[in-house]
Amino acid sequence: MRPALDPGAAHTALQNARLYAILDAAYAPPARWPDLARQLAAGGAGIFQIRAKTLSQGEILTHARILAPVLAQLGLPLILNDYPDLVAPSGAAGCHLGQDDLGIPEARKMLGSSAILGLSTHSPCQAVAGQAVGADYLGFGPLHATGTKPEYPPIGPEKIREITGRITVPFFCIGGLNPDRVTGAARQGAQRVCVVSHLLLSKDPASAAREILSRLGSASSVKEAVPS
Repeated sequence: MRPALDPGAAHTALQNARLYAILDAAYAPPARWPDLARQLAAGGAGIFQIRAKTLSQGEILTHARILAPVLAQLGLPLILNDYPDLVAPSGAAGCHLGQDDLGIPEARKMLGSSAILGLSTHSPCQAVAGQAVGADYLGFGPLHATGTKPEYPPIGPEKIREITGRITVPFFCIGGLNPDRVTGAARQGAQRVCVVSHLLLSKDPASAAREILSRLGSASSVKEAVPS
């Protein structure tokens, strides 16, 4: 199956994205994902991931095949959490891997150069290493304690300064983020964020997305005035 979105357009969307939305089955049932995706895209989300730890691979494939063309019509890529073997049959643009999953080089051999491969990193050293092995983008965090990944201790927003300038691929700060915490992260140098529960549990996802981007933009514009 061909990717629902042209790979070149998918990579362009990644470079332009400042808000990464994760559609997590723990917070929103898959039946809601297409409508949520449309609302979040209207609010400015630029790249999407589906994460469903409790669903079977067959169920993930079914929902990805529905969601990938919905997002492609909006010019936005869909990323699968884990399961690189499902990328091609689902029409997704790529997959996101954890530190204990299949390595980026191995996934690249499986999916080719056009796929988007993301990697979760939990320290500046992991971020540098992830870029070196060829990840197209990084998740960096968790900045704060989060119910999404309770097993990982928060690294704190101050760590953002340690990778700003060293990491040239897009990196999305993640972990317990809400509008006020996005402001704090942006003051430390964050230019892109990934938000989960705050968006998915909002009564108005589009407005929630716009608020996140507003905080990210306004804080980024003043971060140079904040002492290091």
